[in-house]
Amino acid sequence: ELFAMYREPGASLMRLAMHLDRRGIPTPTGTPRWSSPTVRGILRNPTYTGQVYAQRTRYRAPTHRRSATHPIGHPHGTAVPQPADTWLLVGQVPAVVSQAQFDEVQAKLAANRSFARRNNTAHQYLLRALVSCGRCGLACTARAVNGRNFYYLCGGKGHSTFSHRATCCAARYTPAGQLDELVWTDLCALLGEPAPLATAVARAHGGAWLPQELLARRDTLRRAQAHLHQQIERLTDAYLRAVLPLDEYERRRRDLEGRAQALAGQEELLCNDAERRQQLAGVGASLEAFRGRVQHGLATATFEQRRQLVLLLIDRVVVTDAEVEIRYVLPTSPESEHVRFCHLRKDYFHDPPPRDDVEARR
Repeated sequence: ELFAMYREPGASLMRLAMHLDRRGIPTPTGTPRWSSPTVRGILRNPTYTGQVYAQRTRYRAPTHRRSATHPIGHPHGTAVPQPADTWLLVGQVPAVVSQAQFDEVQAKLAANRSFARRNNTAHQYLLRALVSCGRCGLACTARAVNGRNFYYLCGGKGHSTFSHRATCCAARYTPAGQLDELVWTDLCALLGEPAPLATAVARAHGGAWLPQELLARRDTLRRAQAHLHQQIERLTDAYLRAVLPLDEYERRRRDLEGRAQALAGQEELLCNDAERRQQLAGVGASLEAFRGRVQHGLATATFEQRRQLVLLLIDRVVVTDAEVEIRYVLPTSPESEHVRFCHLRKDYFHDPPPRDDVEARR
């Protein structure tokens, strides 16, 4: 039935999903709501022609995180379709559709891919695919109304089959022109003066000590360690002269060695903090060099140049009613100036332990 309905003029994957939802038919995995990818998976499965194949797809490890607004979750790989000549026939079952009908559906699926929303670039939106709704957390899509009014529209305002939400999101339409101008002005202010970036680096220090305080603290720890070693030597000398019994000597020595280990641990932490400060100093210099290169061309940047800079420096724009939160990400090295932040987050590639706190944001 799905194959026949999709072959009808005007049929789409979303309409088929809505039709299945209205009929109350559960998905193959038992979930109550259908989606376009689920319907597409059925229509592309050659098993319905009577042929069962193996090795139709190849697993590909995740290349970027799943969501910019949700905490770190389970890794999500991708099943990459393989060429038909590499499939392995493993059996036959009764056919549901003919090969001709199946091929007609495949041709329509391939043709309709060009009409996907991600390929709709008829209008220029500076923040395309970067805006999220602060009310429900779903992504916002760019939408033209009557061909002259442009908005970022929360995905939760659509049909429940599309949004997978029981109720419609109450968020308002966000005027695209106003939001684009607001974010670009804020980005120019960030790059126009060194103070904002310097403040960001200072916050990254997390209240670290000043260099002279680091040196003073290190000297104090080293003097304390030298004093403990002297005490251990004197204690050993007293034992060798039979001034202390063996059990008393061992008890005192364990105590001194424990204190020495604690001081060694503090010194290691101090050295790590000093190395971190040096790294942050390098980050600050790299950020200032980057700012100096791009600030002069901000006023004359074309839309394509603005778009490229926005994709590099903005991780997400979250709109909650009249409030706008801009989550910047700053390239910390010349190499990272050519890679988007979402492709650098290696911690999304693994399955971390569950936690309640929200991911720290920069």
